[in-house]
Amino acid sequence: MRKPILLSIGLMAMAAVFMLGGCSQDSSTAPDTSPAVLSQKATTSPGTKDVFIGFSGDRPDEALSAVGGAIKREYRHLPIVYVTVPENAIEGLRKNANIRFVEEPVHREYHAQTLDWGVDRIDAEYVHATSGNRGAGVNVAVLDTGGDMDHPDLTWAGGHSVVNSDPNYWEDKNGHGTHCSGIVSADDNDIGVVGVAPECNMWMVQISTRKFLMMDDIIAGIDYCYGTHFDADPNNDIQVMSMSFGGPGSSAEELALQACYDIGILLVTSAGNTGGAVTSPADYECVMAVSAIDANDNFYTYSAYGPEIEITAPGVRIYSTYKMDRYRILTGTSMACPMVAGAAALVMSDNPGWTHEQVRAHLKATAEDIGLSTFQQGSGLVDCENAVLGTTSGDN
Repeated sequence: MRKPILLSIGLMAMAAVFMLGGCSQDSSTAPDTSPAVLSQKATTSPGTKDVFIGFSGDRPDEALSAVGGAIKREYRHLPIVYVTVPENAIEGLRKNANIRFVEEPVHREYHAQTLDWGVDRIDAEYVHATSGNRGAGVNVAVLDTGGDMDHPDLTWAGGHSVVNSDPNYWEDKNGHGTHCSGIVSADDNDIGVVGVAPECNMWMVQISTRKFLMMDDIIAGIDYCYGTHFDADPNNDIQVMSMSFGGPGSSAEELALQACYDIGILLVTSAGNTGGAVTSPADYECVMAVSAIDANDNFYTYSAYGPEIEITAPGVRIYSTYKMDRYRILTGTSMACPMVAGAAALVMSDNPGWTHEQVRAHLKATAEDIGLSTFQQGSGLVDCENAVLGTTSGDN
């Protein structure tokens, strides 16, 4: 299956299918390692544009200087810079042999809408009880709005914010990130809910605090995950990235994600709540696109679909952790994505020598055919029991 590479030129506005802070509720609630340069994000002057430049070889400082451009943000590990340049210089920069692309940033929005059974449907709890496998030893990063840092039902391995002045403060003021994190790894204890892989090492990478995500912040979050493989800590290397957001295509985002995939990180993304075409980054070849179903195995009405879909997972009325020590039911492909990320953690924990490509293929090979079209379910419904135990004895 070949996923299209989308080049996006021009700032694109998207209709919101999810209102992040206002989700209605059904219940209670060895590259360069120098520091990234973060310039002040001043308002762009008339006659100039903020753009991403992807480059080969050396950073195009001379070309930028020659046209009066200024770097707004650079990334520690990725051959991308976020710059302000005169509009009339853009076409000339595109002709520079050292420059791979020049594109304006697009925004992202989280794939949840509004509105708990999912972990049971994919038999994750059967794996816990039968084999004792709860995802131990696997590092999963959730790129989202942050996490409830002291939620009684979440144990964090760590976190990092690319949007706060203090990177160690990644408190979730929104709720979306905490909800997705609970689906992956809510503790198996006597309270609240249990996640798909409750003993995995869960990392929060805060890339936004609001409804819309800025592409330079998304790239910074991806850059952080990439960089964990090259820092001084051998224990924090991210193995799975769960990304519940989407929108128009971005060459900068695709390049950054491909770099992560090339070093062995499994990338899992929600397909989108468009009711139509799959959004980016789910349509990139390096990413697993996840659609959503309801408790009756019906395709979720607003889930995106298409040839890019690799697998489906529960995403309707999912009960999980929420900000301010609470719990809440939410719906969307945002909820299906961390189901698959958690399943990947179980498979990795059971097969520590496997590559991310083996895990990706295995999740698809062991998925359950629930009778939907391949454009809707891909290989089928993610099945933790079959993927880990090789059986289908659970109660589904």
